[in-house]
Amino acid sequence: MQRLLMPGVVALVLFLLACVGAEAQSASCPVTSDSVVATALGQSVKGTAQTNIIAGFDSCDFVDGTGTDFGVSRESGAFGPGEGGAAALAQRYVPQLPDAARAQLDALSQAGLDVALPGYDISFVSGVGDSALWVKTELVPGFFKDSLIVQQGSDAFAFDTDDSPAAPMKLNALAQAVLANLTP
Repeated sequence: MQRLLMPGVVALVLFLLACVGAEAQSASCPVTSDSVVATALGQSVKGTAQTNIIAGFDSCDFVDGTGTDFGVSRESGAFGPGEGGAAALAQRYVPQLPDAARAQLDALSQAGLDVALPGYDISFVSGVGDSALWVKTELVPGFFKDSLIVQQGSDAFAFDTDDSPAAPMKLNALAQAVLANLTP
């Protein structure tokens, strides 16, 4: 019995090591490629796919030569027929907003105005996807994250990086490039 148990244990250990080795390797991004991101940002990048446990949600990180991290994610099927728009994006992807702020966003999105809320600056963006929002979030006092959240058909995309003066231009270029070169 012990002679049979030992090969089984060895086989199990080898299988687990192979799984760990495969998991440690960087899979390519299912949303876009390094070359699309590099072209959009104007410099080389190294992309990695994040392990996702939610079906229909893909997330990747791309780091440029200066160490700046750009996140790209896609939620497939986020919106049903007739759903979406700027207010729906805010309601779905800025979950900490109080109900009064959500009502304000819905009313202001119809007028095309920007909204400043505690911890957030939200602007409606045209010319990117079917609908888009610029969201500057104060993660902790004095530290901001910039995001461009885009609806394209039934899918939602998020493009983000640390706050900087160049972030709006870079994230807009990144969103345009990714949407123009979507991988299935």
